[in-house]
Amino acid sequence: MRRSAAAFIVATLVLILAASAAQAAQTEVNVRIEGDTETLFEGPILTDGHKVKGLSDSQWRRCNGLNAGANATAGPTPTTSSVDAMRIAGEPFDASWYAQYDDYFITRWGPDLQDELEYEYWGIVVNNVYTNVGGCQYKLDKGDEVLWIYDAFSERPRLALYPASYSAGAVPGTATATLNQPFEVEVDSWPTYSEGEPPASPTRTTTPYQGAEVAPVTTGAKGFQAVDVGSPDTIVTAANGRASITFTTPGWHRIKATDVVAGVETAIRSNRLDVCVPQALASNCGPLPADAQVRTPPTPLPEEEVPPVPPTEGPGPGNPGGGPSGGGQPPTVGDRVSVALESLDRSRIASGVVGVSWQIRDPGVGVRKWTIASKRLGRKGAGFVNRASGKAKTSARVRLPLGGTYRLKITFVDLLGRSASAQLGKVQVPGR
Repeated sequence: MRRSAAAFIVATLVLILAASAAQAAQTEVNVRIEGDTETLFEGPILTDGHKVKGLSDSQWRRCNGLNAGANATAGPTPTTSSVDAMRIAGEPFDASWYAQYDDYFITRWGPDLQDELEYEYWGIVVNNVYTNVGGCQYKLDKGDEVLWIYDAFSERPRLALYPASYSAGAVPGTATATLNQPFEVEVDSWPTYSEGEPPASPTRTTTPYQGAEVAPVTTGAKGFQAVDVGSPDTIVTAANGRASITFTTPGWHRIKATDVVAGVETAIRSNRLDVCVPQALASNCGPLPADAQVRTPPTPLPEEEVPPVPPTEGPGPGNPGGGPSGGGQPPTVGDRVSVALESLDRSRIASGVVGVSWQIRDPGVGVRKWTIASKRLGRKGAGFVNRASGKAKTSARVRLPLGGTYRLKITFVDLLGRSASAQLGKVQVPGR
């Protein structure tokens, strides 16, 4: 009996130690949070999957890749890694919790709160790809690149900055230049919403970006970083995306790329490049700046136990293909965006123009874009043709070819890429 009891105690102790070790395991990932006017965080951190709590939430929520049954094992996620990054910066985050999705939808990182009136929302990119699941469902691996973008769906190009000598692999975060000698860089861009390959990949989908401003990075008291395009050291890329900069002082120099028109950034600013310029006869610049080294977030606050919410059937982050609800209910996008369609304006139909208006009753996770399409009736093989699109507004005018009868529909796409359509009815356009 004593021997059995001892064996039980040892086995229990082993299990406890194993569980503690598993809980303490952390993964190194790279986190970048591009805010409205500054980079709020950029660098490698050690992180794991754990519970998180938004500023306006009253509960701790699990966020470890097990959400909605997305993965078989737990691990770090884009949301937990970025929450940890903000804790390093001493900044909060906020989000809306959707029980039916078992996930958070981020509304704020640090000082930058989404602007629903201007349709400026946060979006996630992991390893250059916009994710199609929520930030608590996506399980990260070691070395993954997490990028959160403010106003992510405004159809701005996404920039990448790297040394012109770079040829393949992950875009480097550091480079070495020679004092008082030209150092050539290249800026490329991914097209809107592209699931792009690295700039120098054999299947590269990026293109050289002309007119990018490559400038020094200034760091504020909270660690936020801005691209100082007003600096006399700013250079502008040519048609091949390249430009040369000459460093006249030794040490670490930090640069980023952006594109500013009339004081507004028209591109999503690039990654930061830390350039070592050694002293004459020296081979290096010493340790990397502290915020470019791997950092560990502070110990979190005690977490309240929250029972897991089972995923529901139907559309959501775990089921991005969901469509509108039926049964005579208002058309929706992923059952989260309620749409009230108003009457068609036929007052200018003789000239081929018809007006359409609608009202978003509940934006849910947010609307990425809308599209109005027409299909000519009575013509064999005719399909729907897009006539108007946008990301804001609640009305549009559509021009239709004269002399035909058309069926109209409007399609909404939410921030997770889910779409749903509503029929607008038929319109007959007189001939000349």
